[in-house]
Amino acid sequence: MIQTILQRRRVLTLGTLAAAGSLAAPAILRAQTVPATRTLADTMAGDTRFSRFLDLISRGGMVEDFRRAEPMTVFAPTDAAFSGAPANLLQQLVGTGSAGGSQESVDRQRLGALINYHIVPGAFRASELMGSDRRLRTRNGADVAITGNADGVMLQNPAPAMQMGGFGAAGANVSARPARVVQADIVASNGVIHAIDQVIWP
Repeated sequence: MIQTILQRRRVLTLGTLAAAGSLAAPAILRAQTVPATRTLADTMAGDTRFSRFLDLISRGGMVEDFRRAEPMTVFAPTDAAFSGAPANLLQQLVGTGSAGGSQESVDRQRLGALINYHIVPGAFRASELMGSDRRLRTRNGADVAITGNADGVMLQNPAPAMQMGGFGAAGANVSARPARVVQADIVASNGVIHAIDQVIWP
């Protein structure tokens, strides 16, 4: 009788361990597919490569735009990308007052146009950007030309100084070399960031 009870307990114990094991595997799988919880703004703030782009976003009063729920694809220039950007244009946008420009001297309209030219509505992974000379409409109303192939994803202004939402004469400052995605698919809760090696001008 005692032996029978012990055998039953052993069977129950083994059954409990087996059940626990069967539950553990899905938990591990779930952990691998947990969606991102940080917004685009918080994701960029947590990555030191985007400090200059985030500074422009802050000066333009657009931080909350990157925290909203609607999905966006952000082609975010790294800090290194700004070394090739026309310094005079950047100074015009952020102001030339003391301490790098006062908030009152910021050209919010043109700065907003520049920032929005790096944003495409909807969340596009790099695999969805493959193909030759695709054009996507950015948030500032102008198109960006995107080419994705075995060498990576590249983008540029297809018609400098001629697009709606453009900078006019600033088109002369657009680099002939397309910007290249140097890190793709940085996923946030409300979109995707692709780090690029140049500022693209509308």
